[in-house]
Amino acid sequence: MRLPTLRSLIFEPLIFLLSFTPLVRFLPKKDHFAPHPNVPFEGYYTRIQTTMGSTILLIFSSVFTANKQPHYVHFSLLPRNGSGQHRIVVDKFPKITDANGPKFPNSVHEFSRVAKGDGMEGTYRICRDEQRYRLELDTSEYGKLEVSVDLMDRKAWIPGDDVSTPEGILSKLIFLLPLHWNVFSTASSASYTIIADGKPLESGSGIAHLEKNWGVSFPRGWTWIQGFSGSPITKEARHKARSFVMAGGKILGQKAFLLGYRSENIEWNFGPPYTLMPFCLPTPFMKESFDSKRGVARYEVGALWKKLVVEVQAPPDHDGWLGLHCPLFDGHGGTYAYESFDGSVRVKMYERACSLEWELVEDTVLDGAAVEFGGDYSFKVSK
Repeated sequence: MRLPTLRSLIFEPLIFLLSFTPLVRFLPKKDHFAPHPNVPFEGYYTRIQTTMGSTILLIFSSVFTANKQPHYVHFSLLPRNGSGQHRIVVDKFPKITDANGPKFPNSVHEFSRVAKGDGMEGTYRICRDEQRYRLELDTSEYGKLEVSVDLMDRKAWIPGDDVSTPEGILSKLIFLLPLHWNVFSTASSASYTIIADGKPLESGSGIAHLEKNWGVSFPRGWTWIQGFSGSPITKEARHKARSFVMAGGKILGQKAFLLGYRSENIEWNFGPPYTLMPFCLPTPFMKESFDSKRGVARYEVGALWKKLVVEVQAPPDHDGWLGLHCPLFDGHGGTYAYESFDGSVRVKMYERACSLEWELVEDTVLDGAAVEFGGDYSFKVSK
């Protein structure tokens, strides 16, 4: 048995139980956005919605145990509604290494992901006060691309807690859970410049969502939804903007989801046990329906005194959707997920009134939202 596994079996359940006691204040906080030595895979994902409505997507992913295509870098510039103007999609399979930087107690662990090979060089640098991408990509279709992205003024999952995570105390079970998800920022400011063959192609600003997955394996099937109410310019307006993100699907014969909604008045999070569907069956707290071919989905998740309903509409038949490589146990071969950035997501929040009836407290429609179906959630993959 590997040493990390043995230590996990002994200490992680103990730390998890201590998290329910007053002793939790004495436990050090871990930055789960930082690299996790000895995990089979880690993948970093950034989505930027520009002020023009386009999406910029950046991925640095590694399957450390794979022999074929163990590393994957993706860059794309996707105009709204499938417009062909400056549409760029680049997939590369270089070598990726991690370079550690300063560690700050109970705060961000600075580091870089460095990619080189397969016609590219680049870095993804994570610091406390800023994050940045620098990429040089040789392509036959677009020429030599130079990409610079700067991300500032991040909004942590829980404002004021730099290392907060959607998983909450479940993040303590680092090696005992097969899959983890962390959101580093729900709303960062973004500025970008794209140069093709030495000539400026596009530059601008926007709002960014930063996250990562890590663990033993990706699920058999999943959905991921993310949206902003717009792309505000100022930090104050951006941190008041409405945003929503949700991830979940099938793993270990169960279904489970993590969700977060942010607005000026509401910051709601949902996770297990309320979002757990044992044996993939609905419960009084969690219901799911989806049809990826039609591009629709509906989720209803509640607790005792609050409830959230999510209604999703994206283009049918995966028309215009972006196919992506995913971190599977044998590497990044094949397309295993499809994403659209032309989705419309309606999120309705309810609170239980004194009469015990549900009362609508906020109703938001997020246009230009990201919608992903992966694995057997996607009709194309599951064929």
